[in-house]
Amino acid sequence: MLNYIVPIKKLIVSRRTGDWCRLSYPNHPKGCPNYGMSKRCPPQAPMVDEYFDLSKPLYFVHSEFDFTAHIKKMRTKHPEWSGRQCQCVLYWQGTSRKQMKERVEKAIWLLRTNASASCPEAMGVNVYATARWSGLHLDRIRDLKICRHTTLIGFTNEG
Repeated sequence: MLNYIVPIKKLIVSRRTGDWCRLSYPNHPKGCPNYGMSKRCPPQAPMVDEYFDLSKPLYFVHSEFDFTAHIKKMRTKHPEWSGRQCQCVLYWQGTSRKQMKERVEKAIWLLRTNASASCPEAMGVNVYATARWSGLHLDRIRDLKICRHTTLIGFTNEG
């Protein structure tokens, strides 16, 4: 199997993960601006067991972006920029998302699955705990060196 496809060994789910979306972060005192605005975000997003058939295998597919190297490159290119400017998602997240899209398409084809969720935490999945149980290391935001976006893939819940 490809190294960016990780079988889920134990799915950790909580109905409270949507609450994390409402936690304050820089320039967003009320949390994520997508909360309550998008069907793929809480509280409209379906719970993981409403969307995926949990009796069948689930997998994480992840992208891999060297965030440390990116920041170093941006500091060299723009020495007058602040740390926050060098880290700004506008300058790197598209590259990571493109890689993710390509990897998800390949993984779905290889594994013959038929469903994906690019924001599994909105569906109640504790992504960090599930990844840890499954052998995938995810850096915490405050310690981010390698950014790994994750997508959950599996089979739709027909019931």
